[in-house]
Amino acid sequence: MTFEKFCWMLETSKLYHARLDQFDDPFEGAVTNEYARLRDKGVVEPYFTLKYYEPWTLRISRLRSYATCWHASEHESDSQWKLYASGGAGIAVVSTLERLQQSVDFLPHIHGILGQVEYVDFEHHDMRRHPFGTPMRPGLLKRKSFEHEREVRGVVLTELNKPQLELDEPFIAKLKDEMPCGITAKINLRELILAIVTSPIAAPFVKELVGIVTKRHGLDHLVRESQLRGTPMY
Repeated sequence: MTFEKFCWMLETSKLYHARLDQFDDPFEGAVTNEYARLRDKGVVEPYFTLKYYEPWTLRISRLRSYATCWHASEHESDSQWKLYASGGAGIAVVSTLERLQQSVDFLPHIHGILGQVEYVDFEHHDMRRHPFGTPMRPGLLKRKSFEHEREVRGVVLTELNKPQLELDEPFIAKLKDEMPCGITAKINLRELILAIVTSPIAAPFVKELVGIVTKRHGLDHLVRESQLRGTPMY
């Protein structure tokens, strides 16, 4: 993440979750084309509700679902640094699934799931994997083209203020305006963070700033330099 986002996380003890439609991929929160074809032909039973209502249900769920995204790997990723912290003032926060489960409190929301993103062929995959029965699965489903991200997500499904009996485009547009673009979840910083890694191209003053900010929160002992900055041997 950028240094600004890192400072915000430390100062607020919160983890930001973006609404699914705020990500660049327009297929966020969608089902596969093959599943939709089989459902509409009556070959498979809809997973969520009646066949007519399911597309509406999924579009509504997309506007109720919020995600925090992590890269899952035992090693640093040069591409992730370039994508999310290219300016040299980037920070990588290292954690584990167990630490995420223990440290994140998404109340007052009652539906949350943490898991690896499933990368599938949206044209041919029929989504017949069990158990499927959760409206949150599309939030953990992406196309094969994004497989390099090796993503783990925490997804929170929020409640609507009131039920909607008429499902139509005006309601979707209204919901899009009413639902926040992002929500936050309280976190225990000491439980969440295993290590804090500075960018491989970070300037000395950036490292100094990171030290100042983390010391204020008793986390300065977790800071280390990127391993990509090591000295080559010949």
